[in-house]
Amino acid sequence: MSGPSTMPAARALEIDVASHLVEAPGDAAIGAIEDALRERGLTLGLHDPPRAVTVDAWLADGAAGAPSPFDDPADHLVAGLVAVAASGERLVVKPAPRRSVGPDLVALVFGQKGRYLRVESAWLRVFDVGAPRVAHAHRVRPDPAVTAGEEELLARIGRELGG
Repeated sequence: MSGPSTMPAARALEIDVASHLVEAPGDAAIGAIEDALRERGLTLGLHDPPRAVTVDAWLADGAAGAPSPFDDPADHLVAGLVAVAASGERLVVKPAPRRSVGPDLVALVFGQKGRYLRVESAWLRVFDVGAPRVAHAHRVRPDPAVTAGEEELLARIGRELGG
């Protein structure tokens, strides 16, 4: 997983104001992204943002401070991403409305602590600064016990992705 970082000058954010999305490099710091968005009147909408944490590490740890998915089940935190397995194989999930993309492949990254994939870039949902929102921050819970069947499935997915 990537550690604390600042956004490299050569890798600018791509902000889609109309769709309320930002494409951010996996090694970009959340704080640098938030600062760039604020200049455009936008925000990631995080409660107590982990400023020095990279996008890759933040997603791998479960996106602490992000709005709860239960606040708006039709919304999404990650609209798309590019990620790489240990084998070098790339996973590309193009940004699309949450219900239009098929299986939730983002789950191979979200909260998985880098077990399967490393995020190269991610399309993240952004909000207008000051827009009224339900304010329940997503809190990362400790990993629940994994059943033997779940462990077998996770191991098979890892083998297929080269992890």
